[in-house]
Amino acid sequence: MGSKKGKELDIAQQISFLKKINFFNEFGDEELLSFLSVSRWLKVPAGKLIIKEETSDRIFYILVKGEVSVFKTIDDKGATVELTTLTTGDCFGEMSMVMEIKRSAGVKTTMESFILMVEPDIISASNVFLQLKFYKRFCEILVSRLILANKRVTCMEPQDEEAAQDKKTTPAVEEKEPEKEETSAEQPAIIATEGEKVPEKPVDSATLPPMPLAEEKFGRSRIQRMLSPEQNMVVNPAVAAELSSFLAQESTSNTRKFADLIVLDPVLSAKVLQIANSSFYRRSNAVVSVPHAMITLGIEHILTVVMETLESSRYKHPFSGFPQLSKSFWEHAVVVGRIAELLKDIIRVNISIDIYLAGLFHDFGMLGLDILKPAFYPQLLDPNTGFGTNLVQSEADYIGIDHGQAGAWLGEKIGLPAPYLEIIKFHHKPEKGRENTLPLALVHLADIFAHERGIGICGSEAKITSPLESSAWVLIQDQHKPFIEVNVVDFVASFNEELTKMWGSITAGIPL
Repeated sequence: MGSKKGKELDIAQQISFLKKINFFNEFGDEELLSFLSVSRWLKVPAGKLIIKEETSDRIFYILVKGEVSVFKTIDDKGATVELTTLTTGDCFGEMSMVMEIKRSAGVKTTMESFILMVEPDIISASNVFLQLKFYKRFCEILVSRLILANKRVTCMEPQDEEAAQDKKTTPAVEEKEPEKEETSAEQPAIIATEGEKVPEKPVDSATLPPMPLAEEKFGRSRIQRMLSPEQNMVVNPAVAAELSSFLAQESTSNTRKFADLIVLDPVLSAKVLQIANSSFYRRSNAVVSVPHAMITLGIEHILTVVMETLESSRYKHPFSGFPQLSKSFWEHAVVVGRIAELLKDIIRVNISIDIYLAGLFHDFGMLGLDILKPAFYPQLLDPNTGFGTNLVQSEADYIGIDHGQAGAWLGEKIGLPAPYLEIIKFHHKPEKGRENTLPLALVHLADIFAHERGIGICGSEAKITSPLESSAWVLIQDQHKPFIEVNVVDFVASFNEELTKMWGSITAGIPL
């Protein structure tokens, strides 16, 4: 049963879309083809109602690409409240596949989306092997959501009768006092709107998502399949606000300002390089910087890329909505890039790539892993977990790989130039680099210098190597002969002095 709208994409393109979706990880091409024949492929414009509340249709939906809002009507006048947003790869309407019940919430698109509509009666009449594979994946989704719901309930319940009694006897007026304000485990922190500064507040460990289980980590090959540039990773909302303001007030003829804003965010910068290096343009030499991309593609094309990226990221909140984590991530990325650039200038080395962008991209994999395991990084806010004492090892133990490998895989799918991929992958172990040893060493050292000055991902500063203990100096001496005669102890001391003098400019102008 194919939709006429599906003809806007041929079958090969539709199968290509499905291969990027977690639901279809274990499906082969023939199985995907069969599945398309018993489902409906819809191209839905923004603002279209997909599910209406209190209806009882038995349809299950898979969001192939795009975004939808799940909402609930709260009064007779039609006022609604948004419960959550779902993005590429998510499923909804699953309860209708199990039993005939009325829809408890509505769903509408927030942007143009591709959606697969699955009806149980049609699936039941299809190939028995396809049915088994479909319902296996369907049951896995239901079980995982049930486990997550149980964990949330467990975290929110009082731990003993005395606590329960206290909760019952607490006067209602006390609950309204500002100092008594609580945040639920599902909505753990105030999320900043664009351009708004959120006051820093200590995080109560009770508000964190349930602790991830090591036995639930993913296999490496599965993670590689699941990581996808179609996941619409998050743009810093403060950068998005400044860009929107700039574009509203000035023409894009001010390319310098436009480029300066783009390179404050790793996702925007990566998207620009992705387009500039795509096979469509068939370039013999890689485009390795945002200004180069602007010259190559033209300002209007870059503007389109930026606006589409901002739109797809608008309702996304990384790290489970904890502003302490997201702000520290974006600040760390920019500061590492700037320190790496300063190191390059002081050591006086020639590097073909943009060393600032190399630093900006170095933790890129965290954004991908956060989408796969959203409960992991918030645990850095709880010192009792010990995750921060060795972040790379904790990622491997609880997710399946570290953010360096994840970033390299994700960057490869995006189409980042090869030097950036090696730097992302080995920025914690520069001695493993082969082709780009010098820039890799500079980014590694910049990462250490930033952590030393308290600019790192929240809670992950515990066991950071001292700059003097790093093997990166040996790599620099090997690749840059004039540095052989330099006394590393003296150089680190003088560089720290220079960092102190320039610290204001290095940390200035980062929208948070």
